[in-house]
Amino acid sequence: MSDASAPDAGIPAGRVRLVAGIAAAAAIVVIAWLLLKDDGSSDSGAKATGAPTIATEAELSSLADSLGHPLYWAGPLPGTRLELTNEADGRVYVRYLDGSAEAGDPRPDFLTVGTYPVPDATAAIRRASHTPGTKVRQLSDGAVALVNTNKPTSVYIAHPGSDSQIEVYDPSGKRALGLVLSGQIKPVGG
Repeated sequence: MSDASAPDAGIPAGRVRLVAGIAAAAAIVVIAWLLLKDDGSSDSGAKATGAPTIATEAELSSLADSLGHPLYWAGPLPGTRLELTNEADGRVYVRYLDGSAEAGDPRPDFLTVGTYPVPDATAAIRRASHTPGTKVRQLSDGAVALVNTNKPTSVYIAHPGSDSQIEVYDPSGKRALGLVLSGQIKPVGG
């Protein structure tokens, strides 16, 4: 899961893949460095560990209050437990585990709502909308949503003036888009 972005149209596809691979490797190195350099201190009381934990709605609300920006989720869903991952780089994931799944389950089988720091997130989505196969939708609350038909399991959302991008992932792209279009993706406590 990552920020939506689009390659320049004039660059050959092979070069785009090479550059994308190099960029992904560089991002992994930077993220690893950020995680390793984190001394664990936090003024907010919400420690960014990157370790997934089972969380209550109250714990999500407490973290949302300490972040300084909205934290998004799909609300409480029957038959699920909330898994929270708070990364040192500001990314926060709320995953909906069902059945006997435990925190950290490696399977990509669960609805996940990620909130990412992205400067001028709406502009980032508009730039990404030039990628072949992408569609942008205007949402009723003024936000924009982007879905790539080549990867329909993730829908990206940005609100005007926000420096946060939301990703709604579900193994069923139809469900991910349905949650977004229905307005069910909201800030915790909002």
